[in-house]
Amino acid sequence: MEVKSDPAGRLCDLLQAAKAKHDNTKVRAVWASVFGVEESDTGAILRMLSDLIQISYKTKDRILQLENIEHSLYLKPFQNIERLFSQINLEAQWQASKRCLDEPTIYGLKFCSDQLSRELGISKIEHSEIEALQNAVNELTEEVLKLDFEPSLKAILVRNLESLRAALLAYRIKGIEGIETELELSYGSLILNKKKVSEAASESTKKKNFLAKYLPFLEGINKTVNTAKNIDQASGNALSKILGLESG
Repeated sequence: MEVKSDPAGRLCDLLQAAKAKHDNTKVRAVWASVFGVEESDTGAILRMLSDLIQISYKTKDRILQLENIEHSLYLKPFQNIERLFSQINLEAQWQASKRCLDEPTIYGLKFCSDQLSRELGISKIEHSEIEALQNAVNELTEEVLKLDFEPSLKAILVRNLESLRAALLAYRIKGIEGIETELELSYGSLILNKKKVSEAASESTKKKNFLAKYLPFLEGINKTVNTAKNIDQASGNALSKILGLESG
């Protein structure tokens, strides 16, 4: 499914996917299917529902910032959306919640999406690119778990990869902003632990080779984010250079 660049579009697409589920389906199964997670993973379902609720609030804020529109008309769909999110019971049947997603609510969100997409100027990231990044995260995670990095540095590397995995999984909800946030945290944690990273690279060829893949991977995500946001990335040092792993 194509992921919209604006929060209203993402919210609308996910709610439409939920609306299509059968009335007698459990609420748990509905959201697990929509988010693409295991039905038994209650934590993931609740976390992504929380993210979806936050996107709903963010959409309202963005609408209120727009000029020359009748705000009350564009905010009307959120009455039903807030009603939907206020009565979440994962073990209930979907029928009662589904009533909140009537046609006026869905169409209202589509109008919001149309307005916001004109304002943001953010390009979409292709689904195939998201999948490629997810596969790369999986491979890097498997590799780092096998290596004997200093414990605190290993914990940072694993945490960074897991956080990026979660952001990529939640891309359909949070969009590029979620990926950008986790990328910034990854960069920051590595720079704060610059000495440990440099020492690890000099300890063994395997660790150096891992970092030679991991750091360009982060830089590649950064380039993808900047391209989507139409930001010129011509200036600035490579992360490996900032960490002292290359000269120049």
